[in-house]
Formats: sequence, structure tokens, C-alpha cells
Amino acid sequence: MRIQSQIEHAQDTLERIIGDMQHSAAALARIAADIVPSPQPGTQGTRLSDSQRQALQAHIQVALERHAWCHGAGFASYASPTATDNGYWTLEWWLREAGDARQAHLDQSQEIRQRLDFRTFDWFEQPARRHQPFVDGPYVDYVCNGAYTMTAAHPVMIDNAFAGVTAVDVLVSTLETLALPALTTISQPALVLNSDRRVIISTSPDIRTGDLWKTNRLPACHSKPGIPLQLVVLDDAPGLPPSGPR
Repeated sequence: MRIQSQIEHAQDTLERIIGDMQHSAAALARIAADIVPSPQPGTQGTRLSDSQRQALQAHIQVALERHAWCHGAGFASYASPTATDNGYWTLEWWLREAGDARQAHLDQSQEIRQRLDFRTFDWFEQPARRHQPFVDGPYVDYVCNGAYTMTAAHPVMIDNAFAGVTAVDVLVSTLETLALPALTTISQPALVLNSDRRVIISTSPDIRTGDLWKTNRLPACHSKPGIPLQLVVLDDAPGLPPSGPR
């Protein structure tokens, strides 16, 4: 009975953090839908005027500053080519560094944006294709911070047309700081996995962030509806590393 209460406490902690991320991305999407222009008929994505860009930036900064866990927040859109012009990438992104919010100074030229092409990233591709929220990670964010990151993304829909994606980031190191106190109360080794069985957090020193859980052994898995993570509690089998933060 005691281990069950420990598991429930850890699940509640994960649910609170991931739920905050999802709610923040959704709130930013609602605001963006009131600011950005509607996509042209038969196209996806949008382009921002200077005033629309400034208005959106102000709300992105608020989203970043409202939550201590939030490392980055922003809006991304790809306006598909038309008969008169080429495709156009828009990326408004802000980061928290040393406690302060700053705009990510990614190269503004469309040629560089095209080579970065965030349309290939799951945090953009999944909401763009499915028109549903998505939680991506853990992945190494080579564009902004070079660290393992989790991203909650939400489609921006205007009159049932897809205009772009709002997203918020948490570093996995921050997620560990928030979740490990609850996870380490569990008297057996525990893992937090994403939907692809990729390890996000581990209390076993031999299992690390980014590892793929491939074993055929089926340990006890615990998940909650709406939270795209699994809490896996390992058996105290002989030879298994003892529980504890890595």
C-alpha cells in the first residue's frame, strides 16, 4: 500500500508539470489566434506584420516569465508557396537565460530558416498535420540550447484553418529537479518514459535520459489520461542497480 501512495504522489507531480506546460501552450495559442492573420484560402500558415509581431512577442514574454520551469516559448508558422511568392518561415522565440528573458537571435534570412526548417521537427509537424496538441521529447535542442528538452506544442487554428504552432519548453534537467523528490520516494527504481518508450528521467544510475527502453520484460507501468508519459516501476531483481538519483 505504501508504494502505491508513492507512485500516486509521483504521478501527481508529473501530471502537474506536464499539465502546466500543455495549458501554457494552449493559452498562448488562443492569444495568437486573436493576433495573427488568417491563412489565405487554400494555404496553411501566415505572415505577421510588424505590429502583429510586437503584440505576439509581448504575450510570449509573459508566458515565459509566468512559470519558473519555462526555458523557452514562442510561435512558429510556415506559409506555403502561392502562385506569386515562395514559402515563408516565421519563428518568434524567446529564452530564459540567467533569470532574464531574451529573444533568440536566430538568423532572420529565409535561406537560413529554410535550412533549419522546423517543419521537420515533431513539435511542429504533429500539430500541423493532426491539428492536435503534442508533447515532444526528450530531444537535444541543437538550435537553441544544446540540452535535452521537452516541448509542449499547440496548433493555432483560425476559422478551422491551421495558422501555426505555439510551444513552450522545459529543460529535462529542470524537469528532473522538480520530479526527482517524488520519484525517489518510490522504494524501487523508477523511469519516466515518453510514448516511444524513450527515457526522460531515471532513478537507476545505469539508465539515462535518451535511452530507449527495449527490454521485453514488462514492469509495472502507470499513466494518466491526457498525460503522454509513463511511470515505470522496476522490480527489485538481482543485479538491478539500486534506486536513487543518477
